[in-house]
Amino acid sequence: MKRQWSSWIALPVMALLFAGCIPTAPTPPGTYIFEDGVDGYAGFADTSIFSENEYSGGASDGIFSGTNAQLNTRRALIRVDLSSIPAGSVVTSATLSLTVERSGENFGNLPFTLHRVTRAWGEGRVVGRGEGGFGAPADEGDATWIASRHRETTWTSPGGDYAPEASATAASGPAGATDTWSGPGMAADVQAWVDNPNANFGWILISTQEGAKQRVKKFYSSEATRSRPRLVVTIENGAVSKLVNILVPSPGE
Repeated sequence: MKRQWSSWIALPVMALLFAGCIPTAPTPPGTYIFEDGVDGYAGFADTSIFSENEYSGGASDGIFSGTNAQLNTRRALIRVDLSSIPAGSVVTSATLSLTVERSGENFGNLPFTLHRVTRAWGEGRVVGRGEGGFGAPADEGDATWIASRHRETTWTSPGGDYAPEASATAASGPAGATDTWSGPGMAADVQAWVDNPNANFGWILISTQEGAKQRVKKFYSSEATRSRPRLVVTIENGAVSKLVNILVPSPGE
């Protein structure tokens, strides 16, 4: 006996077959806020690396970027666990906010660039000396200027492995200012990490005035008791598609 298909069923199914997928339930639209201590979230990792030694500072209450009075340079590494964003989501924006705790000679309006990191690194639990600004001897696995993981893996280039093109640039203000980095480059980074979580190595924060004396800034870190770093990600509403196998009757069945 031949199987009869009504046209109102057959045509949509065939169209989906040509498309190669069938849409499942829509991804919920919305805004995702990532900040340690908010709604139980604890997925921020951040640390500083120091050009003059193999020190780290992953448990300090601040992260540092810029060049200090001794002409030694600091850079900050930041990574955010994005696993609560549904797979298949379309990212429309990403905004990182950091609050300045201290600023060398309290200078404001110094540009800092955010670059996508290309190698895994370790945060560690070291608390730096001098309010964190000088670091402390790294434990095994901590990120340092030379190593992405101390005594395990070195960076390809000292100071970190990262995309040369900045994902975003923002002017950082004086002490107390909250600075924000945003733009299509950051949205593209987050989209790539949502699509492939294993490639999420976060960002590195670099001063555009590296080498200029006393232009280092301390930002509150995820270990601080106030003004912690925050990443806000927005996604759009859209169907998440997946491949499915559909049995299509042969002629004469």
